[in-house]
Amino acid sequence: MSLRRLLVGLSAASGRLRFRSLSTTASSLLPWAIVDRLSLAYKSEPPTFHLAEPPRYSYLQMSGDLINASAGPGPDSDAEQILVGLVSSSSGAADGLLLLMYCDARVGSPILAQQGGKQVRQRTFNLVDGHKPDFTYLLCNPLSGQVSRLPNIHHGTTNAMCDPYMGLLTQADRAGHGLPERFAVARFYPGETTILRFLSHEGRWDLAECPLPEHPRAHRMGISQEPLAFRGRLWWVDLSCGAVSVDPFRDRTDSRFVEIPNASVLPRAAEQARVLRQYRRMGVSEGRLRYAEVSQREPFLLSSFKLDEEGVGDWTLEHRVPLSRVWAEDGGWPPLQGEKTPEICVLDPSNAAIIHLVVGEHVVAVDMSAGKLIGSSPLRAHGAHNHGFIPCVLGSGQIPSTGKDVSENQSFAHVRVHSNSQWKYEEY
Repeated sequence: MSLRRLLVGLSAASGRLRFRSLSTTASSLLPWAIVDRLSLAYKSEPPTFHLAEPPRYSYLQMSGDLINASAGPGPDSDAEQILVGLVSSSSGAADGLLLLMYCDARVGSPILAQQGGKQVRQRTFNLVDGHKPDFTYLLCNPLSGQVSRLPNIHHGTTNAMCDPYMGLLTQADRAGHGLPERFAVARFYPGETTILRFLSHEGRWDLAECPLPEHPRAHRMGISQEPLAFRGRLWWVDLSCGAVSVDPFRDRTDSRFVEIPNASVLPRAAEQARVLRQYRRMGVSEGRLRYAEVSQREPFLLSSFKLDEEGVGDWTLEHRVPLSRVWAEDGGWPPLQGEKTPEICVLDPSNAAIIHLVVGEHVVAVDMSAGKLIGSSPLRAHGAHNHGFIPCVLGSGQIPSTGKDVSENQSFAHVRVHSNSQWKYEEY
């Protein structure tokens, strides 16, 4: 089903959103979006999903009413309250759910002057000492507008409470069909024998046993990209060596380690993580786990591999293309930035031949099978490039109940959906 048809169906079903028909050409088989990981929340503002067709990217603005937040600083304070969030992970399924994490922070914001009865401030983004931030985890279907807040975490330390590597996994009925009946949110910590998790049917956070894999690299790995949901398991990825997967629904889960292609394995070094996630990526496309990387020198060789059906660690090279040649033959725009390496943005979840890159100040889509550029879009100025992106398959799935009193869960049904691409929505 095309994205346009899906959204028209949602509009008719909900009665809340209206689709304004505009001509469009679908670039992939599944309706999906490139979602900016950075998400801000504003008090007294409705949740808003700014939807765009890839290679343009979408972003979320959340309602501050859903965030665990204390009262802000006084009007004469040199500090300011900001509600800043991160899209932690996607369910990776057609239900289209996202897990978001928000922090109630205080940053320096000295008053410079008074103009027309309003304060002129200089926001520094330096955290204010002495403020203990509150953290909130939300589940959201950005398309249908449903948002639910998870209970506070009482296990572990602040690191567990403010963690960008929480994964989200949904589960359908026992036959594996239909929309999700329950979900799990979980975090695997390398070197530890338990996982922190939230199970919707239990309605609480707990710790589950998780013996470490026998593979020696699994004991030394870090985490360098968002978790992946694939084949009933959550996968945490170290782009220098491989990925550990667990089934968070099991009380004593087995953990498995899959190494990345052998020629790409590197010595473990914490300082590598930020660099590697610019030039390497693991993702799910066409129902298979895939790994992609781009070399950091001319001719900027872009390679993608697929994992074997059994998922035991045998990788097959699927596509390899020198980007310098693609740009030369296609008259590519934007131009390659001299010695600056193109960076991997996301893998197309429905077409394994298409990879989105960041080149300079643009997101660029490359069809590796054809060796061509198929689209580009400028980055906006609000900093998405610094925080990364997540692919999100769009769908109308409802967030499963957490098995608790409904009044304890916050839900917002009226999300305003805007567009900076070819789809436009309006509330009735």
